[in-house]
Amino acid sequence: GTETRVGICMERSPALVAALLAVLRAGGAYVPLDPEYPDEPLAFMLADAGARVVVADAGLAERFAGVGVEVVDGGTEYGVRAEDEVSSRTSSSVLRTSVDSLAYVIYTSGSTGEPKGTEVPHRAVPGFFRGVDYARFDGEQVVLQHSSTSWDALTLELWSALLTGGTCVLQPGRGGEPEELARQVREHGVDTLWLTSAYFNLVVDTVPGALDGVRQLLVGGEALSPAHVRRALEAYPGLRLVNGYGPSECTVFSACHVVPRGWRGDTVPIGRPVGDRRVHVLDAGLEPTPIGVPGELYVGGPAVARGYLGRPELTARSFVPDPFGGAPGARLYRSGDRARWRADGTLEFLGRVDRQVKVRGFRVETGEVEAALLRHPAVLEAVVAARDDAAGVKRLVAYVVPDGEVSAEGVRAFAAESLSDYMVPSAVVVRNALPLNRTGKVDLAALPAPAWEAQDAFVAPRTPDEEILAGIWAEVLGIERVGAHDDFFSLGGHSLTATQ
Repeated sequence: GTETRVGICMERSPALVAALLAVLRAGGAYVPLDPEYPDEPLAFMLADAGARVVVADAGLAERFAGVGVEVVDGGTEYGVRAEDEVSSRTSSSVLRTSVDSLAYVIYTSGSTGEPKGTEVPHRAVPGFFRGVDYARFDGEQVVLQHSSTSWDALTLELWSALLTGGTCVLQPGRGGEPEELARQVREHGVDTLWLTSAYFNLVVDTVPGALDGVRQLLVGGEALSPAHVRRALEAYPGLRLVNGYGPSECTVFSACHVVPRGWRGDTVPIGRPVGDRRVHVLDAGLEPTPIGVPGELYVGGPAVARGYLGRPELTARSFVPDPFGGAPGARLYRSGDRARWRADGTLEFLGRVDRQVKVRGFRVETGEVEAALLRHPAVLEAVVAARDDAAGVKRLVAYVVPDGEVSAEGVRAFAAESLSDYMVPSAVVVRNALPLNRTGKVDLAALPAPAWEAQDAFVAPRTPDEEILAGIWAEVLGIERVGAHDDFFSLGGHSLTATQ
C-alpha cells in the first residue's frame, strides 16, 4: 500500500534492482538492509521502520526468523511471469504517488546514539543529477555500484544511471579491495565512479592505473587530502575529479567542486550548490555569515528529507523552518558541519561542529588542526582526536600517514609554526594507513592510544638537578619516566601543567 515500508536485504544482483523497483511501483518505500551488517542492527532497523515485510535472498531468510516479519524470497517467490500476466497484474495494482510520497528510509548512525531513519521523498532524488554541470549523467555513462546498499551512495550509483538511460554495473560480493575495484572498472568500462575520501586515498596509494578509463570521479564523505588529489590529477590526465558534499538527510550531493587540472591549493573546496539544492552558512541566530567567517552549513530546497522516522524531537532540532525558502512549510537541514564562503564564491569545509573538543579550557576544531597538518609536504593523511592520557587529562592526538620521511617531532614542530600552542597535538602517531569503517570513512574508534612518553632513545638524567626535574615532570605529566633529552611540551605538557 501507499508508503508501506518494505525491508530489502539482498546481495547485489538484478533481483535486487527488481525488488527496489517493485516496491516503488506498488507505492511503497524501501528500507535497504546491507547483508554484511550484523543481525542486531538489521533487526533494529526493521523494528524502527515498522516494516512488516522483508524481501531477502534465499540464503538470508533465516536471519529474520525471530524478528516477527514476513520474509519474501526475492529470487523466486515473485519471479518473472508471462508478459500478458505481468501486464494484467500491474495495470490495476500500481498506486498513485506524488513527489512528496516516501521513496525510501535510510539509516545513518550520526556521531552518537542509535541509528536514525531518514525519510527521503521522491522529490529529493532527481536534483543532484538533472540540470547540473559538475558531472555528466546520460545514456552513455557506466556507473559502478560497489558501496553498501544501506548507504546514501546507492542512490547515486544506481538511480543516476537508470533514470538517465545509463548502465549500472553491480559489483558482486562485498568488494572493498582496491584491486577488485580496478578489475571491475577495467572489465566493464566503468567511466563514472564514487569513492569515499579515505578509500580514494587507498586506491591512489596502492593500485597504479586503477582509475584508467574513468571519465568522472566523484569523491567525498570527508575532507580530501590535497596530496592525493594532486597525484590523481597527474596520474590520470583525462580524469574529471569532483569533490562532492552532501548529508544523507539532503540526498547525495548538496554542493560540488570540480578540481581544476594543475591545482596546487592547501584545501579542496566543496564548491557551489548543485541542481535544486540551496546552501547557507549561518551564525547561531540563523543570520548569514560574511565571506570568510565560519558558520554552520544549512541545506534547503526539495532535496531536504521529511525528517527522522518516529523521532519528532530530533527532527525538530535538525530540520528548522526555512526563513529564506518562501514556500509554506519549507525547512532547512542543519548539517552540524562548519564551513565558510570564500572570496571566489565557493564553500570551504572546516569540519564537524560535534568534533569540536575542549582541551585545557580551550575549544579546538579538530578539522582546523588536520588542515594544518596536511600542509606538511610529507603528510598524506591526517586525523586528530582528543584522548585521555594515563592521568585522565584530555590531550590532542594526531594520526598521520606519511609520504616519505617524516618524524612525530617534525610534524609537531611544523604544526607549531601555524597553530596556537593549545592546538598543537601533544602526541603524533605515524601509521602506514588509517583504519576505515564499513562505509569507507576513517574509523576513529579503531585508532590506537599513543605512547605518551618520548619516542626517541631514552637518555637517563645525568645530574642531581636533572633527576629532580625529571621526577617532577613524570609526576605532573602522569608518565613513567622522563629522559634528559625529552621536551616538556612534546610529552603532553602545556601552560597549565607548567605552573605545577
